[in-house]
Amino acid sequence: MYFHECAYCTADAHASDGGVRAAWTPLFDQFDVDLVINGHNHVYERTDPLRGGSVTTAAPIGSTVRSKTYGTTYVVAGSSGNSLYQFPVADSYENDVDNVAPFASWVRSPGGVKTPENVDWSRVRYTGYALLAVDVKPGRYGRPSQLVLRAVNEYGIEVDKLTIER
Repeated sequence: MYFHECAYCTADAHASDGGVRAAWTPLFDQFDVDLVINGHNHVYERTDPLRGGSVTTAAPIGSTVRSKTYGTTYVVAGSSGNSLYQFPVADSYENDVDNVAPFASWVRSPGGVKTPENVDWSRVRYTGYALLAVDVKPGRYGRPSQLVLRAVNEYGIEVDKLTIER
C-alpha cells in the first residue's frame, strides 16, 4: 500500500498525520497489510512492525519479520526534493545505528493541532538523499513470499534492509 501523508513519521516538519492514522491503520491491521510506503516528509524512516499502533517486535537493520504474525511495517520514502527535513533525535541507519527510544515527537490531528507523543516505533532514520527498492520473491515449494526492502543513499550505500515474509 502506498499513499502520500504519513501515519507514522517523526520528521520535525510534518511528523505523523493523525487523520491518516485513525482512518487507515485499523484497516491495515484488519486486512494484514505487509508494508505501507508514504512520502510527504523529506526523509527516510522505517518503523518496527506495528499492530494497533504498538510495536510487536524489534526489526533491526538486516532482520526478517513475518507480517502475518507481527503486523504492518511503515516506511517514509520521501528523502528527495528541494530540501531535506530533520528528526528530533539523531539519525539511525546501517553502519551508524543510534537507537534512541522512546523519544518525544508529535502527531497532527485532523484539525491541525500538534499532540505530543512518545515514540518507540522509529527504527531507522536517515536525513540524506535516498531511494527505496523493494524486491518481491514469490513463495514456492512451501517457502514464504518475501518483500526485500533496501534503502540506498545517493552514493549507492545501503542505509537500511529488511525482509518481510508472508
